[in-house]
Amino acid sequence: MPESASLQRNTLWMIAGHGVSLVFQAAYFILIGRTLGSHDYGAFVGVVALVNVLSQFSSLGMEMILVRNISRVRESFSTTWGSALLISACGFAVLLILAIAIGHFTLKPELQRLIPYIALSDALFGKIWQLSSRAFQGAGMLTHTARLTALSNITRAVSALGLFLLVLVTHCHADALLWTRIYWLSSLATAIVSFSWVTRSLGWPAFARIQMCDLTDGLSFSLSSSSISVYNDIDKTLLASMGQLQAAGIYAAAYRIIDVASVPIYAIYTAATPRFFREGGRRVCNASALAGRLLRRTIPYGVVMALLLFAGSSFLPLVFGRSFRGSVEALRWLCLLPLIRGLHYAWGTTITGSASQWYRTATQLGAAGMNLLLNVALIPRWSWRGAAIASLLTDAALAAGSWVVLQYLRAKEDARTIAITQLV
Repeated sequence: MPESASLQRNTLWMIAGHGVSLVFQAAYFILIGRTLGSHDYGAFVGVVALVNVLSQFSSLGMEMILVRNISRVRESFSTTWGSALLISACGFAVLLILAIAIGHFTLKPELQRLIPYIALSDALFGKIWQLSSRAFQGAGMLTHTARLTALSNITRAVSALGLFLLVLVTHCHADALLWTRIYWLSSLATAIVSFSWVTRSLGWPAFARIQMCDLTDGLSFSLSSSSISVYNDIDKTLLASMGQLQAAGIYAAAYRIIDVASVPIYAIYTAATPRFFREGGRRVCNASALAGRLLRRTIPYGVVMALLLFAGSSFLPLVFGRSFRGSVEALRWLCLLPLIRGLHYAWGTTITGSASQWYRTATQLGAAGMNLLLNVALIPRWSWRGAAIASLLTDAALAAGSWVVLQYLRAKEDARTIAITQLV
């Protein structure tokens, strides 16, 4: 099958998988929003954001090493899969201790109690699901990746339904702690299915000496992923740590809508990542040309989505409950993010596929640092509006930085080509 047809098919599968996920994400969020309210939802997402930032280091970026190694050499699966599982298991133990220590100094006692449940769910079982999804992605089995994506959201929606029915039947008060005690079970179920599926489809893990190049490259990927978590999520943790739980809930609800609106763009670049590695392995300009073709699809989508989000924001309280009235304004502030994300996904994935990941990691670390400083400066004065300003400025700066780095890489490649030609 031609690569263009394969990419189109894989993209359709990823969009289909994410489409099913959107339905269950919507059901999940409606149930949780109406059951917890903005205050307890803010407490929950504040702790989730903290764990997500730290969990990017628990696997040392082995999820992307899986994609890279398997997409280039299929026979590397067993040893890379074994290394990824071993590193993730050891990393979880370190993460749990670190998360509890940080929470002790930054979060109130009622929020600290949520950390073990959320860490178990997202940093251990969720990591197994993520590694499984990436293994299928690297093997070009995007149908399985799409199904695992859908499965993760289905199990969470079922857990949310369980909480909703529990409250409906027993009339107990649902708070963030009760929800986290149920929440981790959905990740456990997903992890069991994911691991079994990968083992049956691709083989058992093989435990061999971990390659130093995988560790160093994986560290760059984990720094990259952690930077993404910082500039996407740390604002929610800061809002929660300052006691602004309702503001955290309002802002997180609007941000969740933005994440949902970004799914088709993310699906396109997820499906194209193995091809970016292959094209970039030949020349930077090849991967850059692929990014240009994909941008012709994602930019119009981003513009239309921004208009729809702005116009449709007033329906949020009708769907999620009156405690989320403030999310209307928050969504209007953030409506340009899918468009901006489409730009830095394109240029950033080109860098990842065609050069050292450290180039992209450098831009993302810069964005994370910028976001953290802006949030610390703006949130105490303007609450969630300060977080929104920081998000918009950070994503715009990341897109600009990625474009500059890509131009540098292309110029460097052109200069090398000219030098080789002159020698010949």
